[in-house]
Amino acid sequence: MLGRRDSAVAAQLDRCLSGDAEPEGPEIAGMVMAAAALAPRRPISEGARERAFEAMMREAERQARPPAGTYAEDLADPGIHARVAHAGPNLRLRIADIDAISDEDMEKIAGRIANRLGQIAPDRNQ
Repeated sequence: MLGRRDSAVAAQLDRCLSGDAEPEGPEIAGMVMAAAALAPRRPISEGARERAFEAMMREAERQARPPAGTYAEDLADPGIHARVAHAGPNLRLRIADIDAISDEDMEKIAGRIANRLGQIAPDRNQ
């Protein structure tokens, strides 16, 4: 039974990544976001592409498994660079990329997110 569910999740993820469908729930949406984070901004080597694909599949498998008692993020994979920035009380910004993430990149990303959140936040002063 679990194999059929995994196949359905994989098929839905494939359709979403090819642009033929929209994510059907938070599980698929999380996987699509992980895949988008791994999309290269410039050409990469085949070795890096394989490591990124393997990391994406590990993330898809992790998302498909029920949560365990304790959770530890695997940042040991040399093919993925991840950074965490504190964006305020109880707010953390996690960035994952194939390329190394500099402080300047983190500031640019945080600025874009802040601008985006400011655009969609309701005006509470009216």
